[in-house]
Amino acid sequence: MERLWRDIRFGVRMLIKAPAFTAAAVLSLALGIGVNTTIFTVMNTLFLNPLPVDRVADLVTVYTVDANNSGSSLGSLLPVSFPNYKDLRDDNTVFSSLAAYGFGLPVALGIGGEPVQASLEPATGNYFTTLGVHASSGRVFGPDEDRAEGASPVVVLSYDAWQRRFGGEHVIGRSVTINGSPFTVIGVAPDGFHGVNSIFGPDGWVPMMMYRQVFPAQLQSWMDERRALTFFLAGRLKPGVTTAQASANLTSIAKVLEQNYPAPNRGRSVTLKPLAEATVFPTIRGPLMMGGAMMMVIVGLVLLIACSNVANLLLARATSRSQEIAVRLALGAPRSQLIRQLLTESMLLGVAGGALGLVVASLSLKLIIASRPAILGLNFVDFSLDARVLIFTFGVSLVTGLLFGLAPALQATGASVVVALKDNTRGAGRGRKRFGLANLLIVGQVALSLIALITATLFMRSSQAASAIDPGFDVAHVAVMSLNPGQQAYTQGRAEQFYKELTTRVGTIPGVQKASLATTLPMFGFFQRSVIIEGREQDPNAPPILTTTTVVGPGFFETESIPLLKGRDFTDADRMDAMPVAIINDTMAKRYWPGEEALGKRFRFFTEKNYRQVIGVVKTVKYATLGEAPQSAAYSPLAQDYSDGVVLYIRAHGDPASLIEPVRREIQQIDPKMPIQNPQIVRAVMDQSLFAVKFGAALLGVFGLLALMLACVGLYGVMSYTVGQRTREIGLRMALGASPSRMMGLVLQQGMTLVTVGVVVGVLGALSVSKSIAALLYGSAQDVTSFVSASVALLLVAALASLFPARRASRVDPIIALRE
Repeated sequence: MERLWRDIRFGVRMLIKAPAFTAAAVLSLALGIGVNTTIFTVMNTLFLNPLPVDRVADLVTVYTVDANNSGSSLGSLLPVSFPNYKDLRDDNTVFSSLAAYGFGLPVALGIGGEPVQASLEPATGNYFTTLGVHASSGRVFGPDEDRAEGASPVVVLSYDAWQRRFGGEHVIGRSVTINGSPFTVIGVAPDGFHGVNSIFGPDGWVPMMMYRQVFPAQLQSWMDERRALTFFLAGRLKPGVTTAQASANLTSIAKVLEQNYPAPNRGRSVTLKPLAEATVFPTIRGPLMMGGAMMMVIVGLVLLIACSNVANLLLARATSRSQEIAVRLALGAPRSQLIRQLLTESMLLGVAGGALGLVVASLSLKLIIASRPAILGLNFVDFSLDARVLIFTFGVSLVTGLLFGLAPALQATGASVVVALKDNTRGAGRGRKRFGLANLLIVGQVALSLIALITATLFMRSSQAASAIDPGFDVAHVAVMSLNPGQQAYTQGRAEQFYKELTTRVGTIPGVQKASLATTLPMFGFFQRSVIIEGREQDPNAPPILTTTTVVGPGFFETESIPLLKGRDFTDADRMDAMPVAIINDTMAKRYWPGEEALGKRFRFFTEKNYRQVIGVVKTVKYATLGEAPQSAAYSPLAQDYSDGVVLYIRAHGDPASLIEPVRREIQQIDPKMPIQNPQIVRAVMDQSLFAVKFGAALLGVFGLLALMLACVGLYGVMSYTVGQRTREIGLRMALGASPSRMMGLVLQQGMTLVTVGVVVGVLGALSVSKSIAALLYGSAQDVTSFVSASVALLLVAALASLFPARRASRVDPIIALRE
């Protein structure tokens, strides 16, 4: 320890004596370590950060798997119906407790003034005890408060909601309203617990049996429907029970359920996963992990380039210290001691770069959080620099210090003592071997930066391609806003009257071309129902298929400019007492009635008894993602499929943004207390749906440019150093008749030769990388434009980096150079 402390003090003194070298090295490392820490923090928060629950290794989640709907847009891992959950809970022999919880539901939360929009998660009474979560104040609800329907109007607040909405004041026992119904706050969840879904945590939790107060009207019947996949399950394994044993037990129960209830459970079973994997919805977990892994690879390349830069700086510095090292070796200092001393200095640079990198990461994370779209709301996950991130940064700092310091230390102490003592440090320059390593580092930097740059260009081109995809509906002239009469305790009759008056009055506003209603925003079509075709009920080869569904009002397709290919639109005559009808898209028509006329055909949703007649066929549009394959979709009329929450669509003659305020005023004249949520133009909704794609491309673009900048700085440094060391040679050449342009060309040729070799290696590496990221891209992974443009950009910037040292070489005065 005494030797280590002495080496550290000596290393600090040596670094202080070379402030320019130290600043350049630390800044380069700070950028490389900082971006690595940033992306690792995101990955750590989403995938590595353990749930703040008791013994998370004993917890698993249960998903439904449906052999008949494996290609559903919801993915292969699906939620579980509530009746099936109760059977799984009561009949299993492997869980000490099995709980169910739902999606966060939007509600109107009254806390003394006007209700505010909040998100509440329904959960069974054993939810908190299953997870082993205790309240930070008050208590959590238990099984006794979840036995009778509507008997326990209590709510447990999340810690963040308690701080944000109640200012951290004492709230235990306080009365609040949820959708107009009184509830009592009985507890506050612990700080850091956001439910199992760690990305979008709710504002609180209510007992499952209070579902009529928090569920939308159209979903309340699903509590008794075995085919309605509505809830997620969390189970705690009994001591000694393995996941495989639990899976076998629940699979056998699922087979019994399929036999006992063949219609809703045909082709369905269950599968188990660790609960830690349920923090991100299965449909997006895979793409997020792939995208995160790609980010880690790119920032890893940036760090390698930064390390190469510092290694080149150390090689240059070792040349200036060659006589010092030779003298110490001549006086008997062991080579191992000198290597240790030089490595200590590089480790100090790494730690200093890591410390500054934390500052870079903190600023970067603030930028990421500030850039999130408004639709993510206030419950979006918070990326924080926790202990694991700090350990990662410290480890990276030490490893990088060793990585960039080892080779220069070995070369600096491996030179001949006699030669080093004879050489003049101003004119000796680097030996051929050392300069060869410097050249190799430059080639590696160029190759790595080109891989990063091509990857970033592919993603930016992919983002452009995604934005250019035609979603099938009008994006430029439509505005939307969400309304929920159910949160204001409207009855069905009163809500239907409100909808009719709303569309009529909004349609008369100057500038409004058309107004209509639907139950979903564009690109948010994740609501799916099982469809049964008339005449195929008993056909085992035609099981119910999950189909995207949307409830719309008259004029919706005209408002959204969705072409009506056949038949007619919904009208006011399509009421509850009229014949049930539906409009389908052409994909559904071809799928269910290939080669036949779909008009006049009939189908029903699984929960319905009466068949709906197809009265129209519209063009297929994009329902969930721009990259999705054509999805079957069915539309039902709002008057026959009541919803207590709707989205108002307004089509404008000109700019739709200019209509938001007039429409808002019109709504407030109808009902001043009606909450208006997320008023925005459809273009903004589309941008939000592409947020991950665009933001990921932007980040990769920044990282690619950073890699390019670091590589070119390294090239500039090496070429400048080379010109400085070859001053006498250049002066002699010019004294013998070499022209300034000739010397400039020689230096440029040396630099661009290194760059060209690096570009060839980089293109080959990028071709390999592009194959692994093809699934994440809109468009070709071997986009020629991306490869060529990135390569040309790098060559141009590298030529510029070599130009300045080359010009300096061409201006050397032969007399002064020879005199030195």
